[in-house]
Amino acid sequence: MSDRTVNTPVLVIGGGPSGMVSALCLAKRGVDCILVERRPGLDTHPKAHELSARSIEILHELGLGYDELSAEASPAEDAAKVLFCDTIGEEFGCIDLRAGSIGRKYREHLEAPMPYLNLSQVELEKTLQKHVAASPRIQSFYNHQWNAFEQDEDGVASRIEDRATGETFTIRSQYVLCADGAGSRGRKALGIEMRGPDKLLDVVNAYFQADLRHVVRTRGKLYFIFSPKAPGSVFIAHHVEKRWVFHHPVATPNEKIEEYTPEVMQKKIKAALGRDDVDIQITSMSHWRMTAQVADRFRSGRVFLVGDAAHRFPPTGGLGMNSGIGDAHNLAWKLAMVLDRRAPPELLDSYEAERRPVSQTNCDESRLNYERMGEVAEAFGIDVKDARWVTETLSSSTMRALPEKLRAFAGRQAQRYAESVLARYHRDPSVRERVLSAIAHQKSHFDRIGLDLGYTYEEGAILRDGTPPAASDDRVSSYVPSTRPGARFPHFWLDGNERRRSSRSILDYRASILLVGAAVETRPSDVEALDQVESLHGVRLFKLGAAEIPACHVAAVHTASQIEPDGALLIRPDGHVAWRQPRGVTLSVALIASIVRQVYGA
Repeated sequence: MSDRTVNTPVLVIGGGPSGMVSALCLAKRGVDCILVERRPGLDTHPKAHELSARSIEILHELGLGYDELSAEASPAEDAAKVLFCDTIGEEFGCIDLRAGSIGRKYREHLEAPMPYLNLSQVELEKTLQKHVAASPRIQSFYNHQWNAFEQDEDGVASRIEDRATGETFTIRSQYVLCADGAGSRGRKALGIEMRGPDKLLDVVNAYFQADLRHVVRTRGKLYFIFSPKAPGSVFIAHHVEKRWVFHHPVATPNEKIEEYTPEVMQKKIKAALGRDDVDIQITSMSHWRMTAQVADRFRSGRVFLVGDAAHRFPPTGGLGMNSGIGDAHNLAWKLAMVLDRRAPPELLDSYEAERRPVSQTNCDESRLNYERMGEVAEAFGIDVKDARWVTETLSSSTMRALPEKLRAFAGRQAQRYAESVLARYHRDPSVRERVLSAIAHQKSHFDRIGLDLGYTYEEGAILRDGTPPAASDDRVSSYVPSTRPGARFPHFWLDGNERRRSSRSILDYRASILLVGAAVETRPSDVEALDQVESLHGVRLFKLGAAEIPACHVAAVHTASQIEPDGALLIRPDGHVAWRQPRGVTLSVALIASIVRQVYGA
């Protein structure tokens, strides 16, 4: 025990992507913080692998270059392909996200040269840690564990344990961010409940390094395996030539996680590959439970939940880590404004009001994607419930009590029957047509630009203007750009066909941006005072009339901004529109002060 106390404005518990992005966002806003991580270093066992377009935008704003992010990602062509296979070399169908309009719509709505990245979380964390270590505003305590906290009206006292020495000390902060993962000890200490099913599936996975480019028929990022020798398994190619993760479902409670030893997993991997001549050296193994849950609260006093501590999704959709990055980006600027006394503490209530509905939507869609995968099996003529019953029966205590030869015989019979069912794909054109149709129906599992870029905050730090949400026939796979309050300010080119300057380039996480139409007039008495609005109110002016926009393109920019030449928008530090007046604006210090007061409570 130690009486030592360390003081910091914000304590971040957890050094995964959500925690490190939280720290980097705070640092970008000039806020010092301490990051506490119970691990001695970064994990080497991969977890997530999909970095969305919105996350790429956010990380780029924080100083992570596109080349830096993509350095260890798989090639873009690989990242666009999802395969459905018997074994990995016997394909039934493929979803190609670069084909047709799917790739085109991402290129239209993004400044970034890539719409998403197939990037191992391990590699992402290495990059994030470099930036965290380089920031003078972030102090990192690895191999330190948070144990408890006490809140009062002035702040939070957290008890921290140095796991190497056993010493405990106190970190005193004004706010705490719990980014300590799905099993969050902080969330449990706060008594915050998770809503939704806590078990959809138990899974064991194995990480191995191998060059399988000569084994696969088609290079991709995901391979869903239907072979009865490894049913329900999935290969994730973090990089076809380097890193692979193999996931296999476990029929708990009949099967035990510990029964899946490295030797057993090697056999499963080879069965799913359809090859016995491939040398598989497993580097590490882990197990995880698929859930679909969202916390009933994202806040308790001065403590906030971020990332997996606040929501746990099935991985089907790649929405988990990306939602956590969005959480961090949403919360940090609000904390900075409150700490700088530019806004009252009530602004922090908008974090849950804005992010919880987004998290619930992402949770529901992830679960739907998981359940929809059964359509492919059913297209072969497999009843998913019957298949699950067979798996459970073969691993039941009754079956385990039978002689080994009899158990092996039953297993072989089940496999032969399943193989004959899969063979219908090649024998019967109608089955093949059904299977390919079912595979095509999985596109929204991967083509999710609407969830990625199109989410809109309906309540929170915004001033609604009475307009309805942008009409869309598919909220998952369609995106309609909008500057309606609550929406992400869209990308379009300010310089027309030159395509060198994006509308997103005017945004800055350190300030709100007041985008003013070219014909907006300023009250003469306010001309000089407007130069001080950034220091006074944290608002930077961007006047379309004074910007270097080709004269022939000014009208198009107003149209894309969805304002008239005498209209204006206030864009928050996180790039979401806070206020919009399409026409009739006269610029004044009083107007800006009024908008800021109504949006942020300042």
